[in-house]
Amino acid sequence: MDIGVWMRAEVLAHKLEARSERNPEQAWNLSRWPARLSGEGEHRLFVAVKGAWRGHFTLSRDALYSPNDNSAFTLLFDTRSWTPIQLVPVKCFRGFTYNVPLPIPEGTASDPPSP
Repeated sequence: MDIGVWMRAEVLAHKLEARSERNPEQAWNLSRWPARLSGEGEHRLFVAVKGAWRGHFTLSRDALYSPNDNSAFTLLFDTRSWTPIQLVPVKCFRGFTYNVPLPIPEGTASDPPSP
């Protein structure tokens, strides 16, 4: 299952810089758990920046949460899994969405975001 989030360009650029770090894992915090991520299979985190879907990360099967605070969840992903896609327009949204650009045409790519 896939979910999408909205990031500022500089946040995505920072996440992508981590690809060359010793630990390329990064995190994205949510205020509620995306129920569809509890299903089987590969899950992806699509990223929208400046009015367009830019690409996605493959989510780790692990996630972080505090049993004392059920209002915060952290999704983990390996930044080396970044897959750029052809830009797809999207209206600004808050939180997350399941309405991500599918299917993704094979062999399409977008330029990395500029900060």
